[in-house]
Amino acid sequence: EYGEFQTFQHYFKRINLSVRSMVDQQGVSDHEIHIKYEDQEKINQFARYNSKLLDIKDELVTKNKEMQNLNDATQDVEELELSEDSFPFQLGEVYVEMTADQTKEMIDTYKGKLNDEIKALNNKTTELESLMKGLK
Repeated sequence: EYGEFQTFQHYFKRINLSVRSMVDQQGVSDHEIHIKYEDQEKINQFARYNSKLLDIKDELVTKNKEMQNLNDATQDVEELELSEDSFPFQLGEVYVEMTADQTKEMIDTYKGKLNDEIKALNNKTTELESLMKGLK
């Protein structure tokens, strides 16, 4: 999160330094400085990408917590499998009694879907980071 902000600051500082050097060379005062439209568009696009990237990283944290919960649930089912005939499994707002094998199967199904979502989010993160590097 902080790294993306630093990247944005670095990009902005580069533009600011080039504007300052123009001021020094041409003797133009600060209030007469104009940023090119293209540079402003790049800054705006970078900010939008950065915002999306931060949202995706927050979502990844949530998905990884969900995955950890599913892993914990799998471990709990395996530990209790010998002493319990059935397990309550929450589907929406309702609990359903299932055997250990059925419960493991349901958890594995959810883990598979969650893994796919995590991979998609990681791919999107890589794509956005690449786009941001292209704007530097």
